[in-house]
Amino acid sequence: MAHVDEELQLCRARLAMDAMEIGRALLEGDVEEARFRTHLVHSDASRHDLVEVTNMADRVMRLLIGADTAVVPGIGRALLALLGAIDRM
Repeated sequence: MAHVDEELQLCRARLAMDAMEIGRALLEGDVEEARFRTHLVHSDASRHDLVEVTNMADRVMRLLIGADTAVVPGIGRALLALLGAIDRM
């Protein structure tokens, strides 16, 4: 039987939920919430040495810095890349 790292699975679930909340916030036009959730993903991924997830969260963060609106060129692709990185964990 394969060993399941419970902490990693819980981390993955938190990351996925926060990433989904980033998308929800963007759809609702709440850029502040999207920034906050992105920061949570970045911090959690960094704390667990999840390099790919951290890098993708950083990419989303850079796109949202200074944005006054959720309409940011490239944000959809960046969010999909973040979700893909979480899925590959």
